[in-house]
Amino acid sequence: MRVQIGPVDSGSVTMWVAYARTVLGHALARPADPRIPVAPEAIEGFERFLDQWQARAEQDTTFVWIADVDADEVEFLTHAWFGIAGALANEADQRGFPRAPSEGEQFYQSLVNGVLDALNAEDRSRQEFSEQLRDQWPGLKES
Repeated sequence: MRVQIGPVDSGSVTMWVAYARTVLGHALARPADPRIPVAPEAIEGFERFLDQWQARAEQDTTFVWIADVDADEVEFLTHAWFGIAGALANEADQRGFPRAPSEGEQFYQSLVNGVLDALNAEDRSRQEFSEQLRDQWPGLKES
């Protein structure tokens, strides 16, 4: 499955990746914390993609990432990420805090839309999955 993210400002990528690493660090330090529901088997996949995006963002001021990735892995990680995003959004809304750093918003929007667009281009099952998530994804703006 081909996924395209960007073009976006590389600074937005760097900020969002740092935020995501903080979230994953918290999940690793407190695996029983129900506020950040991260399946241990998802963490390695998340970290691998974060490493790729950070490395790419360091190469230029404009970030574009196009890759052929395993559709099953993307679907699994997207499901896990949706759970994390929902939990963090609920907690932020309850406390009256921003959901994530605004500097990373451009990348976040491009990332979510890029992944959901790629899933939508796959088989019917993945199309339905992506449509359902698109309707419910916290903070998502249509591209």
